[in-house]
Amino acid sequence: MKKMMVVGASGVLGTWICLEVLRIFTHNVSLVVSDYKADRGKNTAVSLGEQVQFRLLDITHKESIEQAVCDIDLVIVSAKQQQPLIQHACIKHQVRCIDVTVFYDFVCETRSLHYDAVNNEIGSIVMSGFFPGLSGLIVKKAVSPFSEITEVNVGLLQSTNAKAGVSGIIDMLRMISQDVRRHDGQQSATISGFKIKRNMMFSSSLRNRKVRLIEHAERAFLREILQVEQIHYWTAWNNNMFNIFVGLLKRSGILARILKFDANVLVKYVKHNPVQPEEASLSIEVKGVIGNQQCVKTFVLSTFSDYHTTAMFTAALAKIAINKEISGVVFPFEITDIDEILSIMDCPRITLTEAGISCGTGIIKKE
Repeated sequence: MKKMMVVGASGVLGTWICLEVLRIFTHNVSLVVSDYKADRGKNTAVSLGEQVQFRLLDITHKESIEQAVCDIDLVIVSAKQQQPLIQHACIKHQVRCIDVTVFYDFVCETRSLHYDAVNNEIGSIVMSGFFPGLSGLIVKKAVSPFSEITEVNVGLLQSTNAKAGVSGIIDMLRMISQDVRRHDGQQSATISGFKIKRNMMFSSSLRNRKVRLIEHAERAFLREILQVEQIHYWTAWNNNMFNIFVGLLKRSGILARILKFDANVLVKYVKHNPVQPEEASLSIEVKGVIGNQQCVKTFVLSTFSDYHTTAMFTAALAKIAINKEISGVVFPFEITDIDEILSIMDCPRITLTEAGISCGTGIIKKE
């Protein structure tokens, strides 16, 4: 029986990850939850079942981390670190690691440990989740039949009713507050995020929704590894008034000031109602050449909850990481594909459809 630890298990996402690990591994796993607050961590362990253990861990202290992870087979990190101290300790003790952090600087710092991980013959996975994570896997599938790629657009339609927790809301708003770096051949330009708009398809019925251009860390890594030069990320919420509100905060500079001084105030404006739906969708649109024809190919993934899907994806990725020989710091799209991960997730409420291929004029194929 493998021993797995979830760091940050008491948070909204961490708790979901624990539940999904138990489900996907059919309870054939020794689960350890960690927290720097003993009482809270023990309560989390009790709430998850008699077989779940608690272990004290402070993510800011190397000694605490090393003591906690040394006998673990795989660590899932759902807490936000300033430095990849957990990854350092996991590589040292040859422990597999999965991290859900989405931010570019942290992922780059973790990737600097790549050769240490290779030399220790251990894998450390970064950017696990719904967006990024599943988004990268769908891009990988969508671009595969193209001999030439002109452009890739990745869109996320979010729900204002998402049970994201404080940190999830703030992370998305920080992403929106960034400027977007655009590349055109040898030239690049910086433009304001969440300003430029376009329509994207978010259902197989060809329904379009307006989304806004944002900067996203996954974009740079997909450009580098999959060699897709023109790739753009877009997002919007399912409530247009909320999109306008966020856009006004961004343009006025209020959003940047709030995020700098008191980000928690934003949570007051987004309330989760558990009896209301919180569906989210990803749309991946690829333009390029298939069989000497200019084509547009679109995939749409629909889910009942983006946060729960992140947890499900991360638990499924843990099962892959436990059963595969992985070394180095890698992204999910480097070690698996969308069909394998959806099979392990085994959730009928998450669907991936090929919305259509348009070559020349008109939709010539739908699945």
